[in-house]
Amino acid sequence: MNEEQISTIARACEALSIAYARAVDFRDYEYFVSLFVEDGELDTGRPLTGRSTIAEALSRRPDELRSRHVITNVFIDVLSEQEARGISYLTLYRHVGPESLKGEPVPFDGPAGVGHYEDRFVKTEEGWKFGRRKLHFAFRRF
Repeated sequence: MNEEQISTIARACEALSIAYARAVDFRDYEYFVSLFVEDGELDTGRPLTGRSTIAEALSRRPDELRSRHVITNVFIDVLSEQEARGISYLTLYRHVGPESLKGEPVPFDGPAGVGHYEDRFVKTEEGWKFGRRKLHFAFRRF
């Protein structure tokens, strides 16, 4: 692979990490699930394997939960034209309560957690997808 190919793959994987945060925060769960390969794994404390299992877990997120996943320090290691791995830092803000159902800001005491995602990316016919995404918290308030 040349530098341009590596850069293109890295940008696609970075965009996937950002899309993940936007989709979960704005409850675009159908799109969120499409970011994973069919048998992909999401582990945020309990491993979920497969799109249908991930979709089922998302359907149980309470309406009163408001979150913002701030993704930074994205590092992508391109292994081949078909596979990459990476990490990205997470600062998680969340509030659960009826105030979250309103369009106004809600009070908070700072981040609910800080950590990083460990990712394995796979190229598919539809483009780059998560093969596996695992969350590791370094700091946690909930």
